[in-house]
Amino acid sequence: MAGIQLVKPEAISEKSYWSYINDWKAAGEKIIPVASAPGKESFEEQVHQWKNEELGVDLPAGWVSSSLYFLMNEDHKILGAVHIRHELTEALMKLGGHIGYGIRPDERRKGYATTILQQALNEIEKFGISEVLITCDDDNPGSYKAIESNGGVRDPRDEKENGVLIRRYWIR
Repeated sequence: MAGIQLVKPEAISEKSYWSYINDWKAAGEKIIPVASAPGKESFEEQVHQWKNEELGVDLPAGWVSSSLYFLMNEDHKILGAVHIRHELTEALMKLGGHIGYGIRPDERRKGYATTILQQALNEIEKFGISEVLITCDDDNPGSYKAIESNGGVRDPRDEKENGVLIRRYWIR
């Protein structure tokens, strides 16, 4: 999709970020990926935290270094976010995988999930990851269709979390 690209958090404006967050809140949904949700008092502190997470600095116990990107259009509207984990823990091998992504509620069903994942797969090569694990809920056809259209091969070892079947996919 022309004019749509992944950008680092420092390339987004505070106004576009809060528009993105408020759309999730208005829809009454949990922000996906969780890593894109606000956790600090100011936008500047939040951007600094995301930079530290990429560098592996001051990570909470059990976390791995990771990179956050926002999918932005030519009008500087954030369409979604993707969280790339640079390595996997045992827990992430079961649920989470290398890539978590979400499209803001008012921009769904426009092909952006496929686009954000495709662009994230291009970025993940920079981290030396050649086998990418991605998981999604079984009741999320938009997500698993995006994964499959990007070459995802379903792992027969699905997991369950709180009674929900979690599909596991590998992209090589």
